[in-house]
Amino acid sequence: MTEGTRRLFIAVDPGEACHARITGAVGQARAHAPRARWVRPEGIHVTLVFLGAVDASLVPAVVAKMEDVAGRHAPLTLRFEGAGCFGGRKPRVLWISVAGDVPALGLVQKELSEALTEVGYVPEERLFSPHLTLARAGFGGTDAGLWAAARSLAAESFGEVEVRELVLYESVLSAAGAHYEAVARLPLGGLPAPLH
Repeated sequence: MTEGTRRLFIAVDPGEACHARITGAVGQARAHAPRARWVRPEGIHVTLVFLGAVDASLVPAVVAKMEDVAGRHAPLTLRFEGAGCFGGRKPRVLWISVAGDVPALGLVQKELSEALTEVGYVPEERLFSPHLTLARAGFGGTDAGLWAAARSLAAESFGEVEVRELVLYESVLSAAGAHYEAVARLPLGGLPAPLH
């Protein structure tokens, strides 16, 4: 990061009720992978676009692109249930699955990616796979305990949420680690965003 840049990403939130259920379940799952780096409960979200370091002068243009895309899409419903890992036999990331209006969410993600190329974003080549990241492998890059944690969460249901907004977040680094601050909230379908 250089001076004058901001580390940004666009996400949707699972909502307070789902956060509470996830927090409760994760408390027990952590015992299976104590060396993993667990995401703080308030940092759990579905990332749509990771922009990375963005020149601060481009933030208004990013918000304008988000507003345009958000205005074309109705609110959608997502469910959070089950768990798995990325990395196959060498698990690197523990996640919760996303179900519900996933095709509609994928269309929002696709349109965001395309619109943001005009402000320098380079879309990822891998397919969009919505999920909630719970933990990442610590030292060494893999952690077999993540599979045990995933198995302990496999039958869990964490509820559903009506997604009514897209959120532009800034990842702010501090001595205590990264935390996320909302830069802008853009309502889907032209509906007013709920107060937070």
